[in-house]
Amino acid sequence: MNPLVDNAVPLRQSLRVRVGLLVCGAVLVVAGGFVGLGFGPLAERIAASHFATATTRLQAELDLAFSPANRLLEMADAWLARTPPAIDDPDAFNHLFEPVLRALPKATSVVAGDNEGRGWMLLELPDGGWRNRLTDRARWGERQRFLERDAAGHSREYWQELDYDPRRRDWYRAAQAGDGIRWTAPYILFTTGDPGITAARRISLDDGRQLVLGIDLMLRDLSATTMQARVGEHGLALVLTEDLRVLALPAAAATTPAQAWLAKVLKPAGELGLPALDRALAEWRERPFDNVRRVAGEDGGWFVRIVDYRLGDQTLHLVTLAPCADFAPDWLSAGGIAAAGLLAMLALAALVVRQQARRIARPLEELAAASSRIGQLDFTPPSLVRSSISEIRQLAAAHDGMRRLLQQNHAQITAQADELRQQIAALRQAEEKVRDSEAYNKLLFSDSRIPLVVLDPERGCFIDCNQAAADIYRYGDRHKVIGLRPADVSAPYQSDGRASPAAIDEKIRSALACGSLVFEWRHRRPDGERWEAEVHLMAFHHGPRQLLQFSLQDITDRKKAAQALEHLALYDPLTELPNRALFLDRLQQAQGLATRNEGKVAVLFLDLDRFKEVNDTQGHEVGDAVLREVARRFRHVLRQNELLARLGGDEFAVVAPTVEHAGAAYIADRLAHALDAPIAAAGHVFSLGVSIGIAVHPNDGGTPDELLRNADIAMYRAKGGAQRYMFYDPGMSSGLAERIALARDLKAALQDGDGELALAFQPQFDLACNRLVGAEALLRWQHPQQGAISPGVFIPIAEERGMMPLLSTWVIDAACRQLQAWQAAGLAFPGRLSINIAAQQVEDATFPKQAGERIAQHGLTPARFELELTESGMMRNIDLAIELANQLSAAGFSLAIDDFGTGYSSLAYLKRLPADKLKIDQSFVRDMLVDRNDHAIVATVIAMGRTLGLRTIAEGIESAEQAAALLELGCQEGQGYLLGRPVSATVFAERWLR
Repeated sequence: MNPLVDNAVPLRQSLRVRVGLLVCGAVLVVAGGFVGLGFGPLAERIAASHFATATTRLQAELDLAFSPANRLLEMADAWLARTPPAIDDPDAFNHLFEPVLRALPKATSVVAGDNEGRGWMLLELPDGGWRNRLTDRARWGERQRFLERDAAGHSREYWQELDYDPRRRDWYRAAQAGDGIRWTAPYILFTTGDPGITAARRISLDDGRQLVLGIDLMLRDLSATTMQARVGEHGLALVLTEDLRVLALPAAAATTPAQAWLAKVLKPAGELGLPALDRALAEWRERPFDNVRRVAGEDGGWFVRIVDYRLGDQTLHLVTLAPCADFAPDWLSAGGIAAAGLLAMLALAALVVRQQARRIARPLEELAAASSRIGQLDFTPPSLVRSSISEIRQLAAAHDGMRRLLQQNHAQITAQADELRQQIAALRQAEEKVRDSEAYNKLLFSDSRIPLVVLDPERGCFIDCNQAAADIYRYGDRHKVIGLRPADVSAPYQSDGRASPAAIDEKIRSALACGSLVFEWRHRRPDGERWEAEVHLMAFHHGPRQLLQFSLQDITDRKKAAQALEHLALYDPLTELPNRALFLDRLQQAQGLATRNEGKVAVLFLDLDRFKEVNDTQGHEVGDAVLREVARRFRHVLRQNELLARLGGDEFAVVAPTVEHAGAAYIADRLAHALDAPIAAAGHVFSLGVSIGIAVHPNDGGTPDELLRNADIAMYRAKGGAQRYMFYDPGMSSGLAERIALARDLKAALQDGDGELALAFQPQFDLACNRLVGAEALLRWQHPQQGAISPGVFIPIAEERGMMPLLSTWVIDAACRQLQAWQAAGLAFPGRLSINIAAQQVEDATFPKQAGERIAQHGLTPARFELELTESGMMRNIDLAIELANQLSAAGFSLAIDDFGTGYSSLAYLKRLPADKLKIDQSFVRDMLVDRNDHAIVATVIAMGRTLGLRTIAEGIESAEQAAALLELGCQEGQGYLLGRPVSATVFAERWLR
């Protein structure tokens, strides 16, 4: 046993004992000096600080008394500027300011007055009731109106004469002296007769008047704040004016009566009988101060503080005073606190000693522990040894150098052992990978579902394949594929027209040069079946040999689907002819070739005659059969280089390359004669014709669209004449292109429903009593670019282009919707709504049934409508017109013959028509008062209608004289600008249905 080791004391313990004794002695010396020299003055400063806190509290309480009045007056500016109080009804004034007085216990009343002598006052009574005083010097003079309401809600009103004018009051004058919140000097309140002060504000009303609003505070209420203020146990607080009068009283002595004490408000401070206050004010007058001052007195020392308090333009003085004894420290408690502080300092000193001992000893302990770990071959770097002692730093550096040297030697030995183990493991893994790689690659190639074939480019044959390749080639056994050449499984020619052997050689060379290649290839199976495949060809090395491997994907179905989609996109499904897109593409190619060769290209635009009758009478299925037969006949008479296309509907087109005018005329003759023989379809026989327009490149158009458009214009001219075909001439485009464009715009307006078309309604009146008996619905078109287009312009275009049935359907639907809308709005439409029927509809045998069904779909009956048939339209086919009129009459429609007298109709036919009304054309009414012939015609038509039992209505009435003359002749009804112009549905309803 080593006695030196047994008697050793740990370094940390030795440091704690020695340094601890030194630090504790120093702490005791410092604490004794602090108690002896600094505690007394510190106690004095603490007492003065506590006393100053009482003054700060008093300032805060005064702020609570005065600040709310300021804020509420600022808010009242927004309340009253736009809505001034009414002198005859104080409820609005009370509604605003009763909550204000309830919220401000220091506020007594609210007063207001304007520059015209009107005044308001709201006073909260001691019993919880309220009193209003209302002043109007201009109206009532010195009579004041009072309204009182007690706490139970009982009210009374009375008048009293008082010499009171708000403009002479202190608060009004104070507010007029400047902007913002103004405080008055103390004065006697008119409302209660008590001393008080008022916060007032001038407000500019929207009507130009000046209103002053004030909030009164009684000084007795303000004194409650200072009388209740606590300043030590026996201290006092009060507020003095600038001239040292009492504004807020201090607490009274117990023996002093309350009323006698309150009577000292606004009296000089010396009358309070407080010696300490008198001494403090005397010193303050000599040298003003606002910090805590100690004042000597017979009854001991007093703490005094006098602070200025700004209230508007005034300066008040807040005075607090208290015996110094009230703030003397508790020496017993102070001693306890000092002892506790000393103990805390000693504990802190012990903690510091402990921390310093640990800082010195800990680095040495860490070095000892690190040395122990090195002995166990643990070379982990120890944590950084932090010490300000240089010897310890040198020892730590030497220790770390030793650790690194030992670690380096140990790492070298360990690395050599690991290297030997890794070399042994690598040899074993290499042997295993070689065995697995051969088996894996063979399995991946043989069992793959992707057809894979290996080609030897030198021998030009297949040297290996998997079962998937044998299956796709339809050989069954993969060994039957090995040894074949690519030509043995290929079609004779590829899609680009090259022979397969030459194409095979080119693909092999490209794959060897580029490394890989992807392409489509036509194959042939042993039974001769052709199929398409996508081939992925890739070059690779196997030892010294360079081979090719390729995969196959059958894309036959995909190619067929693509061809089918292309056919659908470029061919008409009904006739199997090229459609417009393919036609324009081939036309562009023909034009390009003709331009290069300075040749010609002819375009023929074909439109079938009388085909609409087939669709209208027999339906679309029969119409489709007719179109297929027409397409077959046209194809039969055309040559191989003449392309026929269906553009849509019953429109066809032909493009003939290298054809001039004579050749184009010959083609047109062949096409026209193709329809000479009647066409049989679905048990019916139809006789059709064709109108053909011809345009020749380059004279008649530089682009496909121009050439086709000009051929269309020529066809339009041919359809209007006696010739079967016509060549385009620039003169044809004059006005016709605009009519065609307008026709297309009209068709789009009918289909799109974008609001371009609308109905206007012209009222019809009974001439005898000027009573509304119906209205005529008139179609109006507001073109988005050209504006309003007259019916006289677009109706003939619609008739030429066969669009009248579409117009009729649109007008009937719009009229039905409008009648339903009026009915839903509770508006009664009298009589019938009149709708014009075109001549093309008179010749349509299906029109009566279609019109009845259309109206029934809207929940209406034909009895609500009157159909106007023009006399000239009926005369085109009088027998069909009579049959149609009978059907319409039987369905419940009322019929009127429009423009009567202009169509040269026969009385015999008129007698057979089931008409209800004759409509006299405005061309006769316009000049009937100045032209005897027109007058005679009008009189004859009226007499004829009376004889046949028909009512008569005259249109175009523009003067009262015309209306009187018509009524005298016996005409029952009329319409025209005199009676009412055509207007929108909304205006019509407002003017005549409400």
